[in-house]
Amino acid sequence: MPRRLLLIINPAAAASRNQSGRLDRLIQTLNSMGHSLEIRRTRRAEEAIQIAEEAVDFDVVIAVGGDGTVNEVATGLMHLGSRAPILGIAPFGTGNDMAQLVGTAQDDDFLDAMNRTLEQPMDLIAIHCRGLHENRPRAALLFGAVGFAAELLRQTTPRVKRWFGPKLCYSVGFFRALMTYRAPRIHARTDGLEVCEPMLVAYAANAPHAGAGMMQLAPDASLTDGLMNLCLIRQTSRFEAAGQFPRLLRGAHIGHPKVRYFTGTSLELDSKTALEVAADGELIGHTPARFQLIPKGLRVVGHLA
Repeated sequence: MPRRLLLIINPAAAASRNQSGRLDRLIQTLNSMGHSLEIRRTRRAEEAIQIAEEAVDFDVVIAVGGDGTVNEVATGLMHLGSRAPILGIAPFGTGNDMAQLVGTAQDDDFLDAMNRTLEQPMDLIAIHCRGLHENRPRAALLFGAVGFAAELLRQTTPRVKRWFGPKLCYSVGFFRALMTYRAPRIHARTDGLEVCEPMLVAYAANAPHAGAGMMQLAPDASLTDGLMNLCLIRQTSRFEAAGQFPRLLRGAHIGHPKVRYFTGTSLELDSKTALEVAADGELIGHTPARFQLIPKGLRVVGHLA
């Protein structure tokens, strides 16, 4: 079925690796399917949010980039509510976790899903925190976090991504961040639980993994179950955190005595000193932060297990 498509392209995706030839082939194939295409290229951070907010006349809005680009496009579509077009994901980034989860990680799989008009509703997380434009919520499809996750992202620089590639760069960022990170006191509130103590990290996961599929943040999480998987990890020594890294890679960290791991639909995080909030591999604002699940808040091209 021919559709009207909007492609939002992030030219800086994958640490600016040149993928122009691959992108040209993708566009040509979509045209040959009979779709009507409009192309917009972003020039600055968060521009994809604004472009997606204006896309009410399109059938599908395709995020061409990495998980950060997908996050911005999903945020714009979330702001449209019931008027939102379907989200398509063409992976041109470093990690491409969302494309893996919806089954469009390979160009042929993405094009096949578009050709067969495969689509499915999925949950998303709305994050309210300080520092966002007009104080509107930001979407998270993979996870939202406060604490160590923000420093890990800061240390996984474009240079680290270029040198080590998608399978190793986040591991390198983990150990770089561990060298200087100090666990802050975080006040966490959710249904039936309220704690205030030094934490390594606190996060709400909507998906089982992040970091190019390497880090199993919530191994039993689902994009369609109407729940977030919440994790609060108490302060630990650098040596112990380093030793637990292999457990994180396989999702075994959730059984550690210093880890609280449970499900819920909301989580509030605050701190005496403002802490950065991370979402889907991007830094989006500062605490206080509230994470609220929106069941079936988005339609996506692909197939969710």
